[in-house]
Amino acid sequence: MILQIYTSNDEWLRAALDLILSAQHGGERRSLHLCLSGGTTPRPVYESLARSEAFGAIVASRAVHLWVGDEREAPEHRGLRNSGMIAEIFRAAGFKNFAFREPETSVLKVQSPAPQIKNLDSASPGLIFHAWPTGPRECAAAAYDRELAAFAGETIRADPPFFDLTILGMGEDGHTAGLFPMEDVRRGAGRLVILTEAPQEPKKRMTMAPAVLLSSGKILVLMRGLPKARLLMANLFGERADPIKYFLLDRCEVVAQI
Repeated sequence: MILQIYTSNDEWLRAALDLILSAQHGGERRSLHLCLSGGTTPRPVYESLARSEAFGAIVASRAVHLWVGDEREAPEHRGLRNSGMIAEIFRAAGFKNFAFREPETSVLKVQSPAPQIKNLDSASPGLIFHAWPTGPRECAAAAYDRELAAFAGETIRADPPFFDLTILGMGEDGHTAGLFPMEDVRRGAGRLVILTEAPQEPKKRMTMAPAVLLSSGKILVLMRGLPKARLLMANLFGERADPIKYFLLDRCEVVAQI
């Protein structure tokens, strides 16, 4: 694991952006798959990424798929859903070739106006956002499970990894990606999506299973604040065992601001 610590917000933001832009899987793979976290910490990173000329050039040359690692069962208008926050940021950036995929119907709806990409598919250059559906989480989780299975198949459980980069955050209790007690990590074996319960509202959560999140060329953990940095170190040195500890592997980089 590599730990980068910054005191400057600008330096923290730049380091996070550089890592995301460099996370392009090798070989002849035509598409880029990024798994994004929700919450307030990564928001300025996503806003900078969406405005970045370098990211715009990637989107113009390849299919870039944005996935959401975990979600909350909440009405769309309440501003509590990770999918809503991320979609809002990338839509506002004005990508001409932006498509919103609805897992329920497996139909691509292209943002209008964009007549030149009416036939956009999962391999065409452009930005494809995979949102968790709204509504009861049992139905939403089943739909996202099908979406992952349709795109990833068995690659999630084997080499090469499905995601080029998985971005995670960490709560002040050591939880990450909708995984709260360590039991959530253990019971996700062999599954693509699991349902979890948060200690605070909205309590009903759904998340990609830990092994799915780990099917990634690189893992980036974003955090801010000295208390979180101390909690991370406690997990790293065996003083604690929170869900974040499961992801602190050799291919993990932590970018922290204190």
